[in-house]
Amino acid sequence: MKILYLLFAFLFLAFLSEPGNAYKRCHKKGGHCFPKTVICLPPSSDFGKMDCRWKWKCCKKGSGK
Repeated sequence: MKILYLLFAFLFLAFLSEPGNAYKRCHKKGGHCFPKTVICLPPSSDFGKMDCRWKWKCCKKGSGK
């Protein structure tokens, strides 16, 4: 029974997030979230994790290659 409660709580929290509002701080800096393995090529800026998801970082748009 406890597993059902945990599953319900997880599903409830998963659907609370709004994808339209994701990564707002990164986008305000003119950036986009890329996997950490991507290198932000100069003269772009690597803003670090900011509000990107786990193991992703914020780079200036157009720099992820």
